[in-house]
Amino acid sequence: MSLKKRIEKLETSRGGSVLSLAEREMLVNILAKRDSIFWPWRWQANKCSHIPEMRRRQREYLAGSIGVAAKASGQNDWKSASAMRQSLIAAGHLAAVYSGGQVQSVVLTPLGEATSRALVGDRLNTFPQSLPVLVRLRHLSKQTSVRAVRESVLFGQELRGCPNDWDHLNELTLPLITAGCVFADSDTVGIACYVPIEGAPEPLPIEVDIESDQDLDDLYVHTFNSERLHLEAVEPRDQHEIIIPLPATGWGWPCHFPKEVTHDQQ
Repeated sequence: MSLKKRIEKLETSRGGSVLSLAEREMLVNILAKRDSIFWPWRWQANKCSHIPEMRRRQREYLAGSIGVAAKASGQNDWKSASAMRQSLIAAGHLAAVYSGGQVQSVVLTPLGEATSRALVGDRLNTFPQSLPVLVRLRHLSKQTSVRAVRESVLFGQELRGCPNDWDHLNELTLPLITAGCVFADSDTVGIACYVPIEGAPEPLPIEVDIESDQDLDDLYVHTFNSERLHLEAVEPRDQHEIIIPLPATGWGWPCHFPKEVTHDQQ
């Protein structure tokens, strides 16, 4: 075995399995596609027809009834993609969702979640890192009748302008949302609002000893952005499902962080 392959084996060996570069890329692609479904959808006039379908896909993923498709990019690669998918399932990184005896889609297992996030690196947070946000959210949600907490209140900052400017803050909520412990909502002016889910089990922490890869970080961002654009054009399967956003005023917290909360809640 060459030195390069020996090093790669040492760096990617976890729990008796070795992840090839292609398998790591598949894991990160699945993570990015899954995250793109759950990342907060902000209400926008005339651009909300896809939101009912996103809510449905979130419910299905959390229930384990429909996951994320893990397919090859080209028809000639379907065999290798299928083999990689089966390898990741066998290694415990993915769980298969079957339909008609065939693997229809996959969901990330706790091991797959931890591994794929570690491969991307510091851009992404783990559930334990986000736990203080959950504790704060639960406390704040008790102070408003609808239990939804605006992002500016949750993070204790005046958030104005383009939401992309505070993606690093909302990134802290993503492991909570994908675990089913928090629901991300929006009001009529596009402010993200978070609701803690009572009784939702918290995932057990899993530590993986694997190095991040800048190329995989780039892959995550590219896949995530491409998938979001695709999802914005998706039509809902249930044409009768209607999403009603929270009103911009008149419910609990004001749009911006109230100064009197700072000393008591931070």
